[in-house]
This record gives sequence, structure tokens and C-alpha cells, in this order.
Amino acid sequence: MRVAHTESSINLGGQELRILEQIRWARDHGHEFWLLAREESAIYREAGRRNLSRRAVPFRGSLNPIAVLSLIRFAKLRRIDVIDCHSSRDASTAMAARLLSIPVVRTQHVCVALRDDLPHRLTWRLGSDRIIAASDSIADRIVNQGLGKRSRIRVVGDGIDLGQFHPCVDGQAVRDEFGLPPSARPVTVIGMIRPDKGQQYLVRAVDDIVARIPDAWFFIVGSATRPEFLARLDAEIRGVRRRDRIVLTGFREDVERFIAASDVIVLTSEIEARSRVIPQAFAMKKPVVASRVGGIPELVEDGRTGFLYPCGDVRKLAETVVGVLEDFPRARVENAYALAVRDLSFDTMMAETLEVYQEVAEGR
Repeated sequence: MRVAHTESSINLGGQELRILEQIRWARDHGHEFWLLAREESAIYREAGRRNLSRRAVPFRGSLNPIAVLSLIRFAKLRRIDVIDCHSSRDASTAMAARLLSIPVVRTQHVCVALRDDLPHRLTWRLGSDRIIAASDSIADRIVNQGLGKRSRIRVVGDGIDLGQFHPCVDGQAVRDEFGLPPSARPVTVIGMIRPDKGQQYLVRAVDDIVARIPDAWFFIVGSATRPEFLARLDAEIRGVRRRDRIVLTGFREDVERFIAASDVIVLTSEIEARSRVIPQAFAMKKPVVASRVGGIPELVEDGRTGFLYPCGDVRKLAETVVGVLEDFPRARVENAYALAVRDLSFDTMMAETLEVYQEVAEGR
């Protein structure tokens, strides 16, 4: 198939990485996928670094005429079967292409209240042939806000590369890089640094955890989407007595090594669809402690595949992490691993995604 993925965001996080990984997978499996994004964006630069097919499109504003013309010309020239748009600005641009009989799929990655004024409502209703939602919670939100019918929505969660994320990955190089002692028990949170990701809650739990687990250390893996977000987190860290145990790593491409080096993977988000990190941890047989928000309970079954705690409850977060460090939950880890291998592979995700593309292309 020939598919154009459009993305108007300038940042590089889980949503953007999923797009790049889909394009890479498609290339390796005989399909032709492209990224259409702003030339100054992080995802555009990363696509170039990975030698993925890309085209610069100025997705600024809802209906930038230059972006509309550029998208339509590209779709006609490359005989695109489907456009898959991932953010609101490129979705409105893709709507114009759909009116010219180019099939469009809209993928919604984030479980947040969606803008539903008249222009956005029209884009949701008229701008795409089908909708892919990253979780059931997102699909429910789209339906409940009157932006789409459930029959038009296909839920396709994040998939994991089982060749990259598996229990045999060695994390010793990460421990050596940051000078962790052999006795260290790392607790790791992975994600872009911004307020809704909730890294501050883990920081606030550090002193309580170290008081019970003297060998506990803490990796915060990811870069800030804005300088002020990093400044806020730095201020939180300065207020912690055992701030010497907290390591800010910045953006890393070797997240599998951080998972391998860790004793516990924590998700502290206030807003989350289903998370990429949780399936990755499952596949590497690492216990997961996650906030009960969005689509997380669709992955983490409390007491069976991991541990859920009330979002923002620092005391409960600390208590749960300590419990995991004191008594490794082997049965839950094995259940989670079986789930990852059976249902959460990247190949499974792409097979479901291609089904949607095929249905839309044939329907047009």
C-alpha cells in the first residue's frame, strides 16, 4: 500500500515515534509509507536520520492553502491509497484532500477532552473515512462527545517490537554509564517531561521510598517539551532530601536498556491513552506500577498483570513501589509477559492498521 502519514506536531514523543516505527515497518514489509510534517519539527528531523521517506509540508493553522495544495499534489503524484492524519491541524488539511476523493483515516492517540466547536466537529465528521483510536477510552470519548459513530472507529493499541524488547536485553551499560552501585534498585519513569506526565509525583515519593528501600535509585528518562517544564521539575527535585538518587537522562533512544536496568517501571501520567512503555516493560518481564487513568486499566489489570494506584496519590505510589521492591511479583510479571507476546506485538498492530487502510481504500 501507499500511505502518507501527516503530523503537525513539532515535538517527538510516543505519538510521533509510533508513526516513525509504522513507516519503518512498512518499508521493511514491501509497502510505501511517507511522513509529511513541518520541516522544523523534531519528527521530520528524526525521519531523515532514520532514512525514512519524508516530505516537508507547512502544517500551520487549520487550512493553510500552501499545506492543502502541497498535500493534494503529493497524494496525486505518489498515487497515495490512504492519508493517515495524527493531529488536528493536519487533519483539517487532510479533509480538503478527502473532498477530492483521497481516502483519509484519522488516528487519535491522546485521551483528552477534544475540541468540539463547529470547525472541529466538521473535521471529525467530514474529514475522514475511518478513525483509529489508540484505546477504548479514546473511542468512548469520541462517541460521547458526538464526534463520531462507534461503527466508524477501530481501536488499535500500540505494538512492541519483540526483537528489541525482550527479557534478555542487558542493562548493565546503563548502570555503568550513570555510576550506579551493584546494589542499586532503579525505579524508572519514561516519557516526555511535561506536567500531565506526572514525573513530579515520583519525585515527591523519593524520600519515602528510600527510607524503606535504602538502595533505591530513580531514572527519569525523557526530554522536556518546553524549558519551563524542565525548570518546574528541577524545582521539585531541589525540594527532595535524597535528590542525589534522582538521575535525569534526557531523551534516549535506548529505552530498552533502561527498562532492562530497572527493578520497577512506573507510569505517573495524569492523561494517557494506553502507553507504549507498559507493553515494553511487559515484554521485558519488568513489574509495572501505573496511575489509574485513561486507557491504562485496559492494559494493566490490577493484581494480575501489574499494579494500579490513584493518580496523584504520592503516598500510595510510594507504598506500591516499596511493595514491589520488597517482594518481586513473579506471577503478575509472567501474566504480563504472556499478554505482550500473544496480543501486543508490532506485527499484530500493523496487521490491524492495514486492515483499516484496505477497507477505506476499497470503499472509495
